[in-house]
Amino acid sequence: MENKKKLILKEATQKENRIWVRIASACNNICIFCLDSDAQNWTFPEEEKIKHEIRVWYIKGYENRIIISWWEASINPKFSNYIAYAKEVWYNKIQTVTNWNMFFSEEFCKKVFKAWLEEVTFSFHGHNSTLHDYLVATPWAFKKSLKGLIYVKKNFPDIIVNIDIVVNKVNVKYLHDIVSFFMKLWVYEYDILQIVPFWRGFSKYKKQLFYNIEDYSQELTNTWKLSTINWMYMWTNRFPAEAFEWYEDLIQDPRKVKWEVMWEWINMFSKFIKTKWLSKPNCFWDACNVCFIKQYCHNFINNVNRPSLNYNKDNTFILRWEEFPSEVYKKYWESKENFLEFLHWKKMKNIKLINVPKCLWWEWLFEKYNDLNPEYEINDYTKKYIKNLYRKKSLRCNKCRYNETCEWIWINFIRSYWFNILKPII
Repeated sequence: MENKKKLILKEATQKENRIWVRIASACNNICIFCLDSDAQNWTFPEEEKIKHEIRVWYIKGYENRIIISWWEASINPKFSNYIAYAKEVWYNKIQTVTNWNMFFSEEFCKKVFKAWLEEVTFSFHGHNSTLHDYLVATPWAFKKSLKGLIYVKKNFPDIIVNIDIVVNKVNVKYLHDIVSFFMKLWVYEYDILQIVPFWRGFSKYKKQLFYNIEDYSQELTNTWKLSTINWMYMWTNRFPAEAFEWYEDLIQDPRKVKWEVMWEWINMFSKFIKTKWLSKPNCFWDACNVCFIKQYCHNFINNVNRPSLNYNKDNTFILRWEEFPSEVYKKYWESKENFLEFLHWKKMKNIKLINVPKCLWWEWLFEKYNDLNPEYEINDYTKKYIKNLYRKKSLRCNKCRYNETCEWIWINFIRSYWFNILKPII
């Protein structure tokens, strides 16, 4: 029941129309895990270009939230001006993501909050100078940032403050301690991000930073437990769903995949789809095993020429995706037990079920991927991937005798009914 409540509460935020506006191609940290290091050239876009972007996205319907960020937005001399302009355009909420270094200045804080900055996400990757300063490769960064955090919490209590943490091999064993440290400073919202294999973090520090999730399952689980505290709000980003057994409400919205492939890297992935994977992403193969969207790429390769399944629609029920867990509950009932009864009722009616793992259905038939349209467009594949192919299994399923042939279950059924709905057949 608690899982359901948290999922429903998070839906309101996930349904927001939000947009990120980049106002700097520079950063005053040198994070060794940075995924954008090669794109930084220490320039700032022209003012009119930024204001035009702020206006256009609002007109397009992204009125709920604007996030002025990317890379370190606060070092742009006109940072507060853009905040004030976004409020003038009338965005509902204005947020930034920052490394805190500029918020070390009390004068700076007063200026940006007066301009109507309402929410600040601060990046802390350790709970002491040794850990944090090493990862951001900037001396005194932790002490400066911590001073800024304490000043804002004390003098601007109405400002929403949350913290993001990039998890890597260096700090994963201390993740619980990091969150616990900032909880003592009255920070109750966290965005826990898994490191991604791009640029400096992967090219120079691969061995130091990348790790096997299963090797640190206990450290991660101890951190996820903190999310059960009533006043805690925890989000996760780019972690494989399998990392959250018993804490499935932390699995991120599956639509996040669309942002990953159709935002910063859209040209690269568009070529990948359009050429039927002859033009591979720059990161292909070398980074796949530690990449959040590995399944997106490899499922395309496996299914691009796979014929559709012909079935009798009158005698078949397809277990299809629903956009949010609330819609799953509405269509398939609220509890796991009711959901299983629903499947049993279909079986009694001699109806064939598609997309149901064998542990839930002894005679099962999987819907085959419907091939892309002839143009092979990224929009078409991404939509079909999220709706048809984004299925997951429990780590326990590795022991199942049907593990190699089972195509698992769609992600929002796991978020709604938890991994333990799956019972490996040993």
